[in-house]
Order: sequence, then structure tokens, then C-alpha cells
Amino acid sequence: MASNSTQSQPSRITSDMVNQLQQTAQEAKLAPIPSAPQWRSPQLMVVFEDGDLHSARHQLLQSLQNPFDEGSVATLLLQESIADQFVGLVAQDLRPLSPAVSKHPSYSSTLAKIEQLKAKTVQGVSLKAGESPVLVYDCVHSYLGNGATGVVTVHTFRTAKEAGELAKRDPLPYGQVSLWNEKLGCAYELIARLPSDIVAINSFNPDLDPIRESFAADRNDVLLAKNYHYESLVVSGKRRIIVFPVGTIFGN
Repeated sequence: MASNSTQSQPSRITSDMVNQLQQTAQEAKLAPIPSAPQWRSPQLMVVFEDGDLHSARHQLLQSLQNPFDEGSVATLLLQESIADQFVGLVAQDLRPLSPAVSKHPSYSSTLAKIEQLKAKTVQGVSLKAGESPVLVYDCVHSYLGNGATGVVTVHTFRTAKEAGELAKRDPLPYGQVSLWNEKLGCAYELIARLPSDIVAINSFNPDLDPIRESFAADRNDVLLAKNYHYESLVVSGKRRIIVFPVGTIFGN
């Protein structure tokens, strides 16, 4: 029997092939920002004095650097007693915005409106004007522009009741609320006043798959999965999803 003397040679990976793959991955990751960006499931973040300030800060920084991304924080509510401390922690870690954000027409228009309103702002330490992420005090986004504005608005509160009132001040289509308070009793007190069906306590963008079916079926459910506690329940006549890490203390 004749044998096939031609042996297959292994494919050779070249530097051009690697560079092409890297460029493709970068292009997929860096999707262009629309010329008139709309809100895409913006988040409301509420931080109490008993919350994990460093974890909340870490999550907020991602939104400040990428304000047009889906699920980014649009509005921040801070308990008055820790407001200056928290904002100071955030400001020292801000980095220059990418050109896609800093040169975007919506962001430039928002900065002009902030200047016109003489609104109080906090920007990155040592960053030039126009290149820094911006926190804007005591404004609602409708004052600053149409659609996504590229900044995060800040309001301070003293009590959970005040936080609930402020949460409804800016009628954005919040996809989720990220609520930071190690005392679950206080956190649950606020849930009925929040404008979103989904409340993530001491967490940010947790996986909702374990509880999604119960929520869609309008069914009460409680379960533990992936080190998280999940609930589907009705609060003040509205079906909600509540999620928090296992180990959070239920106290007042």
C-alpha cells in the first residue's frame, strides 16, 4: 500500500496574526459612543455612613470614567455625615477621560451648561478642565442636557426617608439601584421608596439569573446562590428583586 509521504505542517502563528486579533478585540470593546447618547439602564447609587465606602467608591469610579456605558451610575445619593469623605476618596483616584468621552459633543455641552448654572462640581485632583470626570451637586440631569450627560449628579441626605424623596427627584429610567449599608434593617426601610424594581445591597451589577425566573413569573421566592442572597417579593404593591452578599448583617 502506497503511503502518503506528504505530512501536514502545523500552522505557524505570526506577529501579524496576533496584532490582528488584538486590534479586533480592542475594536469590539471600544464601541463608538452615539452622537446623541441616550440613557441605557442608568443606575442610582445610595451610600450610607454604615456602608463600605471603599467598595462603593471602586464601583463608582468605573462609571465616572465611562459615563456613557450601559449600567453606569448616573445619580449618587450620599448620607450627609460621610459625603465630604467619600467624594474626597473618589476625587483622588479620578483619571483623565478617554478622548471618546472628553471630546464628545454631549459631554462638552454638559460642561457648558454646568458653567452657565454655576453649579458646584468636584473633579479629579490635578486634572485639567475638560479632561476630568465630573460630579455635579444638586442638579438633575434634565437641567444639564437631553439624554445621557456624561456626568454624575450628587445629592446629600440625612435620613432614609430623605434619600427616598431624593431618589425620585430625577425621573431617569433607572435599571437598578446599588445601595450601600451594612445594616440591612435600614436598607430595607428604603426599598419601598426606590424607583427601580432591582435593588442590589452592598453589591453592584450582581448576576440576576438565579432569581430572574421567579421575578418574571410574579412569584415570591428566596434562595442562596453564588454566595448571594436573592429575593423576589412584593414591596408596597410592586414586585422587586433584592440581592445582597451572604454574610451581610441584618441590623438597625
